[in-house]
Amino acid sequence: MTFCTPRRLVVSVILAVGVTVLLPVTAVARTASSTTTSSTGTSSTGPSRLSRPPKPPTPTTASTPTTTSGTTRSTPSPTSVTTPSAPSAPSCAPSLVAKVQQVVETELTGRVTRLNTLIGRVNGAAGLASSDRATLVVDLTQTELPGIQALQAKVQGDATCSQLRQDAHSMVYDYRVYMVMTPQTDLVIVNDEVIHAEGLLAGLESTISTHIQSSKANPTKLSDAQSAFADYQAKVTAVQSLTSSQSATLLAQTPQGAPGNRSVFLQARNNLANEYNDLHVARSDLAGIISDLS
Repeated sequence: MTFCTPRRLVVSVILAVGVTVLLPVTAVARTASSTTTSSTGTSSTGPSRLSRPPKPPTPTTASTPTTTSGTTRSTPSPTSVTTPSAPSAPSCAPSLVAKVQQVVETELTGRVTRLNTLIGRVNGAAGLASSDRATLVVDLTQTELPGIQALQAKVQGDATCSQLRQDAHSMVYDYRVYMVMTPQTDLVIVNDEVIHAEGLLAGLESTISTHIQSSKANPTKLSDAQSAFADYQAKVTAVQSLTSSQSATLLAQTPQGAPGNRSVFLQARNNLANEYNDLHVARSDLAGIISDLS
């Protein structure tokens, strides 16, 4: 029987498990030495009988020889370690091209659906300023939608993962349907509707002032009406300061500006929340004025 030297044993373990396994080298050497002596020792008379080798002072993972009459047996070695397979590097095999192509086509279809939805919102927004409507229609119908549809046709003819990767990159980074076009369209529509509402409220200020001045209500009611009117004017002015240039700022955002322009959309959303709150208070003030002057 042939035994590995300690050096070859360590090398074999390294190759088997892929990492350095710390073994008690002195114990391995001692076990290998005793095994070699046992396998070659004989007696001059009678059947061969081997003397039992000294017991190692420390347990080892190597096999421990035992002796029987005329033969040498070793206890089974520990079960060999199965080498774990290394994780494969990310790749797109030719067999996966069809699946990747289907994923990209699905994403493109979703963006076409979203763009058509946005176009419908623009066309149906009654309070949207005509200039803002024209800008949005051009961006959505002459740039975004044709670009995504062109990618749909191109992806159908892609034959490699490299081509699909390039088209998917263009779909996301060149058009930004979800990250830029969607919040831009929705926020401009809402902001213009707020501008329309604040215009109606501002137009009532002169009428309200006239009614307060000519009112015959008792002094307490008149004072309450005057206080409510002052708050009404303050709230309308606050809304006007937030909405005046907000639509223009939103329309200036482009897909190429993402994700840096996310803060612009977040700020506009916060402004609109404050605008709605101020408009609600102004409406309550107006109801109170009418009640006080009645």
